[in-house]
Amino acid sequence: MIRALVRASHFPPTVAVTTIATAYAASLGWRGVGLLQVLFTVLFSQLSVGWSNDAFDAPLDAQSGRKDKPTAVGAIAPRILWRAAVLAAAGSALLSWRLAGWLGCAIAVGATAVAWLYNVALSRTIWSWLPYAIAFGLIPTFLTYGLEHRAPATWIIAVFSTFGVSAHLANALPDLDSDRSAGRSGICVRLGAKRTSFTCWSLLGIGSVILALQTRHVTGLLPGFVGAGYLGAFAYGKRSTRRQAAFQALLAAFALDAIVFAIAVRHR
Repeated sequence: MIRALVRASHFPPTVAVTTIATAYAASLGWRGVGLLQVLFTVLFSQLSVGWSNDAFDAPLDAQSGRKDKPTAVGAIAPRILWRAAVLAAAGSALLSWRLAGWLGCAIAVGATAVAWLYNVALSRTIWSWLPYAIAFGLIPTFLTYGLEHRAPATWIIAVFSTFGVSAHLANALPDLDSDRSAGRSGICVRLGAKRTSFTCWSLLGIGSVILALQTRHVTGLLPGFVGAGYLGAFAYGKRSTRRQAAFQALLAAFALDAIVFAIAVRHR
């Protein structure tokens, strides 16, 4: 049961988003118990999103013969995933309220809600990218408001949003053929493999340029780090034959960019 829950949680993206969000929170000044609560707020939200995704997609995954999906191989029932997803969402909401009050809770719940909207309504439409843009943009909004009771700079929201959509495209790209055969028609299926890949790396490039321009005043090394991260991710993602190469390369670039964020925030 535990192994099935972990597999159904979309474990690598869940860990990546939680780690990056927590690292960014630490760079803003979150410490101690507050930082730990941030970690679990984001983690519970991501678990809720992953479990609800697999629960909703269970019939299609079974029809497609997805051996990598616990519901498709009978390792766990969709109803159990739905219950776990609701409990995780409630836990995330409670923690966000304790951290940032009602407005902060509304921001955090909004991020989880739009991710659920992707799962149950938008994943098979041309608007499948939109929840990622909104949810990732709300991460720095929640963290900054919760600590300082103000909104983050617009450019920070833009970077998180573009990176979020880029990650969505990279993560969906390996499943494009199976999604098409299953009748799913998200943005990647509409664009096709080549245009999806081009859009993915273009968005990562746009976000990287914004980050580099906004952090160049701290030290000239930061734009260099951002550029090196992008070029390294692009080269690995394009040359590697591994199924999740592009997504893994993007996560590595995001991790490097999180360090740049942290340095820039400390020098505000």
